[in-house]
Amino acid sequence: MAKPRGPHGSTGDGGDGGDVGDAGDGGVPRQRGGGSHGRPSSVAETHRAVTEAAEGGRPGGPRSTDGRPAEGDADAQRPQNDPELGKHDEKTLEEIAKARQQIAGQLQEMVDDAWDHVDQNRDSILQREGYQRQRDKLLERGYPEDVADLVVERTALGTESHRELANAIDSEATTMLDPETGFRLRTEVGYDAQGVETPKVTDQDFRPDVILERQYRDSATDELDWEVAHAYDLKTGLKTGIEPSWANKVKRVLDLPEHPEELRPTQRPLSVD
Repeated sequence: MAKPRGPHGSTGDGGDGGDVGDAGDGGVPRQRGGGSHGRPSSVAETHRAVTEAAEGGRPGGPRSTDGRPAEGDADAQRPQNDPELGKHDEKTLEEIAKARQQIAGQLQEMVDDAWDHVDQNRDSILQREGYQRQRDKLLERGYPEDVADLVVERTALGTESHRELANAIDSEATTMLDPETGFRLRTEVGYDAQGVETPKVTDQDFRPDVILERQYRDSATDELDWEVAHAYDLKTGLKTGIEPSWANKVKRVLDLPEHPEELRPTQRPLSVD
């Protein structure tokens, strides 16, 4: 059985934050560093901005000579949620920002590692029975062979990247954010149109790839519960990022302080052409 043989590196996204990915060039070799100007719009850019600021001595005050935070600086930057405050309280927003900053570097590493794993194993991935069946069905429907190959490659590599990232976060979530901070990370959580969490896929209206949750006190029950403080969506296609309409819906329905944040492998920069 012939294997899909789309152009190396052209793949899409397995999430629901916009269209399935775009064809394009094979991305770029994995890189680190580099600056950005203006407001960061992705985890990668946020991490770079934080790193550059830290190296310049801000924020966090004095730093040790080896580049690590000086004594007491780590505690100052450690997030600590107050469940008695509302999600949009100024103090809560500060702690959400700290939580996002704390996980930004490791989250970006996980995104890059997920893409590296899938990219390095693409041939064996594309030979899996499920993807071969998908290719056969496309050919039966009259798709040209090269188009069928490309569609399957986009689907397979996007889907597997999402799976690798979710598995990595699930295994490291409690070390990325200590539960005692009142924050936690979860992956692949689906919601209906009213923002109610539901495990049934057919009832899901949207499903961010990663969510950052905070504890809050439910006024109706006086019990502690969890609510979404920030959302992330993984995009691997070279031509499209998060769809604005999807981002607006997620922000509105989940009552988020900010729009969902894009996760993108540094090997797969969004094309500006």
